[in-house]
Parts: sequence; structure tokens; C-alpha cells
Amino acid sequence: MELHLSNMRLNRLFSLLPLLTAVATSSAQVSTPQTDLLYGHFETHIDYTLTPGNPNAGWQFYVSYNKNDDFNDRTQIVRLNPATTRIVATPPTQGTISAAISELGPVGQPIWVLPQTNVIGAPYLGTRAVFDAGIFKASFMGFYVDDPLGSITLALHSVTGTGPAAGGHFGLYTSDFAGPLILMNSADGIDANDQIETLTPDAHSHFFWSFTKPGNYAVTFRGHGQLLTGLGGASTQGFGTFNFSVPFSSRLQNTATLRLGAGSEWHVLLEDATNAVAYESRQGFLEAGTAATSTVQGTFAGATRQMSLTLSALGSAVANIVGQTPALAATGVPAGLLQSDAVTVRLIGVHGPGQFALLNGTGTALLMNSADGISAADSVTVSRSANLSALAAFTADGLYRVTLQLSATTTGGQSVTSQPFTLSFGSNRTAAFTYTQWRQSFETAHGLSSGALSSASADFDQDGMRNGHEFLLFWHGCNPARADLGLNPVPQVSGGFLGLDFLRDTYKDALNEGSFQINPMLSTNLSTWSSQSPRNPGRPLETYETGADKGNALGRILLRRLRIPVTGTVDKAFGRFQAVMP
Repeated sequence: MELHLSNMRLNRLFSLLPLLTAVATSSAQVSTPQTDLLYGHFETHIDYTLTPGNPNAGWQFYVSYNKNDDFNDRTQIVRLNPATTRIVATPPTQGTISAAISELGPVGQPIWVLPQTNVIGAPYLGTRAVFDAGIFKASFMGFYVDDPLGSITLALHSVTGTGPAAGGHFGLYTSDFAGPLILMNSADGIDANDQIETLTPDAHSHFFWSFTKPGNYAVTFRGHGQLLTGLGGASTQGFGTFNFSVPFSSRLQNTATLRLGAGSEWHVLLEDATNAVAYESRQGFLEAGTAATSTVQGTFAGATRQMSLTLSALGSAVANIVGQTPALAATGVPAGLLQSDAVTVRLIGVHGPGQFALLNGTGTALLMNSADGISAADSVTVSRSANLSALAAFTADGLYRVTLQLSATTTGGQSVTSQPFTLSFGSNRTAAFTYTQWRQSFETAHGLSSGALSSASADFDQDGMRNGHEFLLFWHGCNPARADLGLNPVPQVSGGFLGLDFLRDTYKDALNEGSFQINPMLSTNLSTWSSQSPRNPGRPLETYETGADKGNALGRILLRRLRIPVTGTVDKAFGRFQAVMP
């Protein structure tokens, strides 16, 4: 019999696995809504129920939590379908690989680690086994012996998804006084060593869960054990897959492709081909960090920063799509839908501390120019037959909102026009722009005195939203110098839930209580409000903040939904946000 763990490794593992008293089993819940877990205490959960004549049929896998947080109590378990549950690596999980865990990847490279202890703003994820004593033999260093308690083994079976496809790896490890003990590691291949050998009835243990690249990870485990001799002694196994997501940066640095789409709906995607990700236009930040080199004279002779843009009417073929369905993202402008298979892109608005221009790819001619007034002449045509190379240029450092509109003529002769699309640029600014950089941009754009917006708790434009509130809702178009309360998201009812959708910028609110913090709130009567936060995470089937993103990937600009279950008709619903200043 092959030995899977060294004695030292096994002894250390035994010391970290609590043995809990078995009590009655609750019924399983198998149908649960799409849910993202950003923080809170949850378990990768294995149930086993002895099924005479078919021992393999007794395995079930869930994501679970306890209503009363007492993990000795089987009666309070809530089971979530792992197929509709996604565990997200939040900003507090991001770090770099140290020498102590260099088995997982090169030292100094990024790593996202879900912690073994409870950390504000991070998923606190354990492994739980629920089965009765007197079913399984006990596993000891690969051998099985009859035992009144018994145990099962959880082995790593496979790791797939866009993260692994890009070279990312999954690791599971624990730590004690002797340092990290790596139990599973896909970086060196998956073999018999990648396992937690001993899970006893009602075991509840926590580990570090690590991922080395952004993207999606479908991690499949194999639960296995051997029945007691008196029950036939058969070996039995079952498989369960859990879904994880490491968000992409939402940053497009110095170069990007704008994918223009028509068909069932207009859309603009911001594609970062280097990192195989494309973002819906509201969820990506375009960073113009390159010093301007154009030869255009006049206003843009002294442009401070620029970035390369490619405008394309072809669909995106990258593996990761944020904020849009991959099928629609791949379509672009369908061939034969529009005359000449072409779309016109017109500039309709610019807001920022300076002027914006779209130059040709060599920087020798103006295609769009806000400095001389915006008109119908500020437009370009892009067809499926040829991409358009261009440079976005800015005359001052700061934050810019550039609003575009798409139009075309169908092959049937009908004129069609899109809703406006706003692109967010940073001239010498990154997606992690600070409150100071934000207020300086708006002060300059509106001709305000320096420091006019310096107080995050003040309400400069008297619209009922404090300056810090508008900073946190930047992605909704909020402007601290213009009354725009109407840009606040509004509640809606869908699928038996009342929901408030909003864009959470995890650069501004890092979920760690050390930065700006925005907490959504819902009410049906203006007196009782439901609110969630990293310190008050709530429960997924009760009042809870979850994901609302379309697409198969996530970025640092997340589309979120505060939802509460409703019954019958909701006559009125109200939403608001609690903005917490650092």
C-alpha cells in the first residue's frame, strides 16, 4: 500500500483537525440562487449517507453555513448548490509568494490566499464532513482499519478554468508553529499526495486556499473511504466541484481594444488582450500613462499623456469577459446586419480637467477633438473589414469621462442609434486614484478653488449626497459639483427577491474597514432598512449582498446586488447608501 503522507506531516495534520460530536442529519438543500461569496464564514461541505447496495450514491457536496454559527449543530445547516455558488478572492486576500510557500510558485509573484483565520472582507472558508460514526474504517497513512468513529479522505481530483488555462495554480495549506504545511498543490501536478487524509464525522477545519492568477477555478475534489468490514468493506467515492473567481484588475494600461457590438443589443467592450480579459465599458479603467509623442500642433501639441486604442467591429475572442455574456461579446457587429458591416462612433461629451482628442495611429491627424467644440464631425467609422488604430490624448493630468454614441444603417435601410457609452480614462492616473486626485480633477473641471471638495463629509452641490458618497459611486457617473441624486441606483424585484444593483469599486472600498466603505440599504416602508457590510455579512438566502455581473469573469469594479427575499407584491421600494469615511 502506498504511503501518502510522512509521519511528521500526518501528525501535524491530526493536531489541526478537531473531532466533533455527531448529531442528527438535516435535509439537504439542492436548489439555490446564483450567489457570490465575498466574505463571511462558509464551508466546502461533504455529506455521506449510507445507501445499501450502492455505496457511491451516498456522496453529496455543497457550500454550507450554520444559521447559529455553531458547527456542532447539524440542525442549523444551510446547504447551497456549489454549481450556483462562486467564492471570490477579495482585495484583502491578495499578496505575494514568500519563500515559505515557494512550492506554490515563484517568490515575489502575486498570489490570492483565502485566510485560515477570520479576516474582515475575505471569505473564511472551511472544510466540513457530515456523516455518522460507524460507517467507515479509519484511514491511517494509506491503510484502512476498523474503527468505531471512522474517517474519509478528501483528495484533489482536478483544477480547470480560465485561471489554470493561463498558468494559474491552486494550493491548499495550513500553518502552525513549524510553518506552512502544503496539502494540495496543482503546480507540481496532481497526484496521491494532494489530499486531506483524515476527515472524521462532523470534522470542521480551516485551511489557506491559494490561487496564483486571475480567472475562474473549478476545483474538483474526490471524497473516498472504505466501509466497515461489517458493512461489506467496499471502497466508495464521490466527486464535487467548487467554483472560485480571482478578479482581474479592471485596469487597461497604455493600450486597449474597443470592441464595438451590435445585434441583440449595442455594447462596447474594453479588451486587454495581454491578460485575456475584456470589460463592459463601465467596469474597466483606461490608463493613459505614456508621455505624448504626437506631431499634431495647436492645443494637442502639449498633450501630457496618451494611450493606444484599436477600434474594432469584430467580437472578442479572449477567455474572460467581465460584465457581458461571452456569446454576445464574441459576436461584435454580425456580418450582414448593417450596411457595409460598419458602425459610426461619434463623440458626444467630454468631462475632465483638460481636453480630449482621438488621433490617428501615427499621431499626425485629429479624428475627434473636444477643444474646438463637439460636433458631428467628431466621429469615425469602423467596419468588420478593417480595425482603426488611434491614440487617445489629453491636455492635463486627471480623470476624464468620454461619452460616445454608436449609429449605423441596417441592410434594410433603417437608421439605428445606441444609448450613450461613457469611457473612464485616467491621464497619468490609475484605477486606484485617491480621493485627493478625484476631487482635484473635478475642481479643475468646474473651475473651483483648490480644496473646495476636500471634505469627504460635505455636500458641495447640495444634492443630498456627500462628496465621499459621490466618490464611491464614481462608476454611476456621479459628479460632486452637479446635483445628480437621480443617478443613485433604484430597487427592482426579480426572481422572488427585491434587489438594489450598484457598482462596487474595490479600489475605493477595499472591504477592509481601512478605506472608504459603501454599504447598500433597502426598505419597503422607509422605516425599516436592511443593510449589509463586511462586518455584517448576512446570509445568502436572507438579506445579502451578492453578485449581479453578466459574463464568466470578475474585475475589481464589481456589479453587486443587495437582495432581500420578498413574498407577494411589493408596492414600494427604496434604496440608499451608507458611505463610511476613513
